[in-house]
Amino acid sequence: MYPLPKNPRVSIIIPALNEEKLIAQTLREARSVAPDAELIVVDGGSSDRTVEIAKELAEVRFSHATIAAARNIGAKGATGDILIFLDADTRITKKFMHEAEKYLSDPEVVGAGGLIMPRHVGTLAEAVFYFFNFLIMVSFWFGRPVLAGTCVAYKRKAFFDVGGFDDNMIASEDFDLCKRISKRGKVVFFRHVTIRTSRRRLQKLGLFGLIMDWSKVTIHYFLGKRIKKYRVFR
Repeated sequence: MYPLPKNPRVSIIIPALNEEKLIAQTLREARSVAPDAELIVVDGGSSDRTVEIAKELAEVRFSHATIAAARNIGAKGATGDILIFLDADTRITKKFMHEAEKYLSDPEVVGAGGLIMPRHVGTLAEAVFYFFNFLIMVSFWFGRPVLAGTCVAYKRKAFFDVGGFDDNMIASEDFDLCKRISKRGKVVFFRHVTIRTSRRRLQKLGLFGLIMDWSKVTIHYFLGKRIKKYRVFR
């Protein structure tokens, strides 16, 4: 059981690397939907103005390892009872905040996430993303829930009780954490809440390339094999 205080504090943790084009907008939108939240950006060694811009809007910490390690560093420096992990190219919404806080108020619930969809793509690409979201939904039906780290909320105590993200994983670290934390309590998937992220991975890989990339990562994860190389796009 993981009860929250009456007015839980929220920390939003954003790993970033060379995100000068998007980080200000991401932080301003986060502040507009969660005015009282603590905003933490964990920079992975940016060579552009990411750190300079982020310092004007959030607390900045540093990590030069995996994205899992960056998220953990942000969590360790956070004070929130609820930890929200948000990618730098993703827009959090008031609806997500409302639903996350509502469901996490249940002592038995330890995590929550919603549909992740790209912005400004065609019908075919939308259908492919809906299919991947459907697979996430199926994972809940089979009792092996996974949630994407693109935008996800966890209770602080449960997060640290399971050791946070696995620092050594370069892919599927979000799925791995969700699986482990689900043994401590319920994880909720919001089918009615959509979070929009950028389409840059789709632009770089193409639709077929994206399908192959995600399929490979997912298959490796469920077979218990670790990906040794994973392309990160900025």
